[in-house]
Amino acid sequence: MTRRLVLVGVAVATLGCGSSVSEPAKAANQTKAATADAFLGSWNSVTPSYDFIRLSVASLSIQQGALGARLTLSGVALDGSARIDADSLIATLSVGGSSETNAILIARARDANTLTAQLRSAGGTPLSLTFVRP
Repeated sequence: MTRRLVLVGVAVATLGCGSSVSEPAKAANQTKAATADAFLGSWNSVTPSYDFIRLSVASLSIQQGALGARLTLSGVALDGSARIDADSLIATLSVGGSSETNAILIARARDANTLTAQLRSAGGTPLSLTFVRP
């Protein structure tokens, strides 16, 4: 009797760990890689109370695939470099050419004309923003 229970337990464990069940789940969870074209250009914030924020993303001639980003708000410009990581644009920004990182912007293209972004500054609460093309 104990031997049968052990065999049933092993059979159930083997079926639960089979690759045929997990393969469709892996395919469904894969994210589509974004291209720089999805982020290049000028963007205006449409987030209530933050509609004065602007984002510009441009290709840099320094290196192929290198991107530059500028976030302007209330007369302050944050400039920095950006890169594509999977489905996101990640920009490391600083004020006035400083070498110290002041903020990180992570943006995802919702569609061809809309970005959802999160601005993270050191010690501050992340700010969620939505940008659209002008």
